[in-house]
Amino acid sequence: MNQDTELGYVCLSSFKAFTINYNQSRALVVIELISNAELDDGFRYASHTWYGDREEWAYGLALCRGDVSPDHCKSCVNKATQKLVYTHCPYNRAAIIWHDYCVFKYSDLDFFGKIDIHNNISSMNDRTWNLINSEEAVKNWLGSLTQTAIQSPKLFASGSMPLDDFGDLDTLHGVAQCSRDLSADDCKECLAVAVMTIAASHQGARFVYVSCNVRFETYDFLND
Repeated sequence: MNQDTELGYVCLSSFKAFTINYNQSRALVVIELISNAELDDGFRYASHTWYGDREEWAYGLALCRGDVSPDHCKSCVNKATQKLVYTHCPYNRAAIIWHDYCVFKYSDLDFFGKIDIHNNISSMNDRTWNLINSEEAVKNWLGSLTQTAIQSPKLFASGSMPLDDFGDLDTLHGVAQCSRDLSADDCKECLAVAVMTIAASHQGARFVYVSCNVRFETYDFLND
């Protein structure tokens, strides 16, 4: 899977009508995120209003997976923003898109530093574990991975777990990550919900919010 893989999107409702001035404010946010996302270790947020129109502020956030290179990060943010704004949700005042390498959200409300556990996507491998306590073992390992992420400056952690007792499978690979506008406590809360919700009974799954994400696979999907 590469940075161009779109996982899903959602067009969100708003109490306000879509206006030309808001469209311009949103465009300024997109330009800043595309230009600078890779410069801040894969995380950037921005806010703009068109010619000082106080009623038409736009807010945006882009987050790339912690192991992604700056070039792939910028490419992903570029594609994600363009598809969301110009194809999927051109007349919505708020929307989210998830790619394998990045996530992008914009809104007419200031959401920076606030946990969003209402909008999410998930996926899972068709195969499930055949052994007793496998799900518990996976969740315990993911829990330890989230603790590492919370203590990391990038709020990101990746790791692997040997599968000595899981039949013919060798290793489990995983990531846990939070958006860096969150505090450590909010990151911990978000990841706890994600780990609790993820389909750990399957041989590979992901659960992704804007605020945080967790994923594990039986193959190495991480970049060196």
